[in-house]
Amino acid sequence: MNIVMRNASVANEQLARAEQVSLKTAPMPANGATRPVLGLRPHSAPETRRHSPNYPTLTALFEAASFQRHCQPDSTILLHGESADALYQIVSGTVRCCMISAEGNRQIPCFSTRKGFIGITEQDHWHFTAEAVDHVVINVLPRSVLERELKHSAPLQEEIRAYVDALIENRDTQLLTLVSTKASERVFRFLRDFAAKRPSGDFIALPMCRRDIADHLGLSVETVSRAFSNLKRSGRIDLATCEKYRITSLTG
Repeated sequence: MNIVMRNASVANEQLARAEQVSLKTAPMPANGATRPVLGLRPHSAPETRRHSPNYPTLTALFEAASFQRHCQPDSTILLHGESADALYQIVSGTVRCCMISAEGNRQIPCFSTRKGFIGITEQDHWHFTAEAVDHVVINVLPRSVLERELKHSAPLQEEIRAYVDALIENRDTQLLTLVSTKASERVFRFLRDFAAKRPSGDFIALPMCRRDIADHLGLSVETVSRAFSNLKRSGRIDLATCEKYRITSLTG
């Protein structure tokens, strides 16, 4: 089954552009097509089932056909305008995906962390830049391999759909947060969501700086710093250092 992935850009005052992806299927190629890397049997129609957040089929494809790359802090992983010829899976570290407006303002639509994917697109060139926040290890999968596997693997098609659905839902939630919440609440939700991906109980080290958080939440650096102070004073977070925090209360 052939899948076409399409990205669209969404303009917003706080969010310069948000990636939108839709999937479209076409008939499966005739017998004799390239053998899939994963050796999965083609299906005439995909099963209706929910996938775990680990995306096992896509992860298995990375294990079978990708190569690993190490990126130093603040180095560029992919650059706006360059050829979109690969898909990336984060093994460790944090990646910021950023865009620059016509006025020169930076917007960070998202931070991607361990087990996250970057680069599911049908565009020929990247419409954003991805940079390593700290030391990042990534698996790199040629785009041609992914496109070939999508022709044969219904489970992989389902996982791409599930991933895109989650991406769009996250962006919608972010847009709603940006237009409907005050600065302190934006910062708290960011810290809460970041902490949810890590072991609970201990202090969590933020790999990104205040400027990164500000550009992600549509705030100034000064406003972000005041929000940290207000959240600590109200007892919602505890700060060991300016980079280390833990959530102490989920209510305001």
